[in-house]
Amino acid sequence: MIRTSLAASALLLALCAVASAADNPALKKCMDSANTTADMVTCNAKEAKVQDARLNKAYKTALAAQEGARRQQLQDVQRLWIKYRDANCAFAGSATGSTIDQVNGSGCVLDMTQTRAQELEDLVGP
Repeated sequence: MIRTSLAASALLLALCAVASAADNPALKKCMDSANTTADMVTCNAKEAKVQDARLNKAYKTALAAQEGARRQQLQDVQRLWIKYRDANCAFAGSATGSTIDQVNGSGCVLDMTQTRAQELEDLVGP
């Protein structure tokens, strides 16, 4: 039963990584040409760097738009979010003990970073 649940979780996480690729032409192209698990992890890591730069820019902009206690609150929330993302993706990246975990873990980091960048961008608006 537990093995079935873990396998289902791993499949779900892999599908989430594929959904991200469908929304991102550069990632999709990279994943389409990936022949190994290492290639897929490299694709995720490359796009995660792009999204991390986006997140950092959005964070700086959002932070500059805050005043007083809200500024400190955003700093605290962002630090907690980073800890959560890292812990959550480490968990996702160790679900089955197979090599797909590496893809799931790197895909998790990519997805969560992309989502958080959008959240921070939305704090400030267009």
